[in-house]
Amino acid sequence: MSWLLQGTYRGNDLPQHLAAIRRLEPRKEEVYEHEYLYSCLSVLDAKAQVLLGYDALLMAAASIVLSVFPDGAPLGRGLIVAALAASGASSVLCLPVVWVQWTDTTEFERPEHSFKRLLLIRNKRTISYRVAWVIAHLAAVLLIVGAPLQ
Repeated sequence: MSWLLQGTYRGNDLPQHLAAIRRLEPRKEEVYEHEYLYSCLSVLDAKAQVLLGYDALLMAAASIVLSVFPDGAPLGRGLIVAALAASGASSVLCLPVVWVQWTDTTEFERPEHSFKRLLLIRNKRTISYRVAWVIAHLAAVLLIVGAPLQ
């Protein structure tokens, strides 16, 4: 499970990670932390958008296979329906990743609190994206195996 949590920080690791970010640009630490964490959220946002498109493609392909071959083998049909469900689940997991996150005025007055919160948001979105990515790959395998059987 280390692949799922890699790069996410919690507990005692959280302040250490924020301190490491500060060391990258010590003269402008608060601005840099904020920019760095928002750039990480932007990367996740872009990746989730691509994964949502991939999931849509998988759902469309599964729907086409089910509609073109409605009387296929039960095993093939089951795999295609499972692919459809998995790609839908992957899409649902991507939705929180692309949620807009703004830092409000009061958070700028307490930057340490804001940066911890942004890092925790990045952690949650990273894990959500990774799980969605794995499920999307499972959906693709189910579709690839199920389509010929259908």
